[in-house]
Amino acid sequence: MKIVLATFGSRGDVQPMLALTLALQQAGHTALLAGPPEKAGWAAGLGCPYFPLGKDLTRFVEGMDKSYSLRSALSFMRHVRQETISQFDIFEKLLPGADLVVGSSLVFSLATVSEYLQLPYRFIAFTPQMLPSRFHPYPAFRHQWPPGRMNLLTWKIGQILGRLDTTRLLNQKRKQYGLSSITDSLSHILGPYLLVASDPEVAPVPPDVTIPYAQTGYLHLDQPAQELPALNAFLEKGPKPVYVGFGSMPKGDQIKALPIVVAAAKALGLRLIVAKFWNDPIPLSPSDHLFIINQYPHLLLFPLMAAVIHHGGAGTTATSARSGVPQIIVPHVLDQYYWGNKVFQAHLGPKPIFRSRISTAKFIRALKTCLSSSQIHQSVRTAAEQICRKDSLQMTVRELLNSI
Repeated sequence: MKIVLATFGSRGDVQPMLALTLALQQAGHTALLAGPPEKAGWAAGLGCPYFPLGKDLTRFVEGMDKSYSLRSALSFMRHVRQETISQFDIFEKLLPGADLVVGSSLVFSLATVSEYLQLPYRFIAFTPQMLPSRFHPYPAFRHQWPPGRMNLLTWKIGQILGRLDTTRLLNQKRKQYGLSSITDSLSHILGPYLLVASDPEVAPVPPDVTIPYAQTGYLHLDQPAQELPALNAFLEKGPKPVYVGFGSMPKGDQIKALPIVVAAAKALGLRLIVAKFWNDPIPLSPSDHLFIINQYPHLLLFPLMAAVIHHGGAGTTATSARSGVPQIIVPHVLDQYYWGNKVFQAHLGPKPIFRSRISTAKFIRALKTCLSSSQIHQSVRTAAEQICRKDSLQMTVRELLNSI
């Protein structure tokens, strides 16, 4: 079977789809992943067939300032709209001959092109928050209200905004294709049968969801161990350190936040591993209490940590949970607020600290809670045991193929 997969976004949007593409290959299928062009070299190194899609998103995000601001949100929306328009022509040429099309993240045009070419289509969501429910708000809203009318109101607002933007854009192209108009872009993009690639131990799909779905668990990418003697030496010199890293969030936001976390760790006498995903230096100096690391596989590193401080991306949250380590989430945008709340509700970490409200005092309190709470330590052990019992990748492959 020939399967074309497509995603667009940050590393967290690409990595699980890389894992799925490789798993489909191993199952004997011909699989191709289309994604941001800057990830092509990474995919090639893993042996994953890859097609560059659109413009360099990483460079765009790195140029943002205060990712949590309204100005940055509007700028990002304009960028995604431009990419959606360009995706139509790319997918028209890329998809013919496919037996199945699988999308995720910001490939909003994929469902319409698949319908136009009469190809089976499925979508993979990395967070249950993409499904309309009274138990969580529309992803654009950061505050996680209790279940009820307020959450439902945010979904109505989201649908109205979608009609003014994405739905209108898709309908313009659908008219050119001779397809009927749609009234809700989100339900169209999610498709006839949704796969939710997240762990129910952290965030189960709410009971009021009406969209047909299967929740299979997060799609972890196994990466080879890296020889890093300096890291091994640092780990052996003292107690387990705390990891801090904010993934693909704008570099400027991260550089401003890191000294605040370092000050909190120093006040508590904790050792830190600071992660960055860029090559430029950061204003911190390595020492017996501070180690700087660049793009080391989380699945190998997190089990060695005392706690993990991160931005709340779906992948980092899932990896922390699988590793059995407490986590402190500092959400910046979108579903990161959802994951921060779910981690707190599942007793896998303390309350999230909004990026716009960080302080040394808040990190000190959160770290004390992480390291001293017997409830959190028991919960992270239990969640890790349950998650590790299943093979989410194989479950997703089976569910994906059986759903056609």
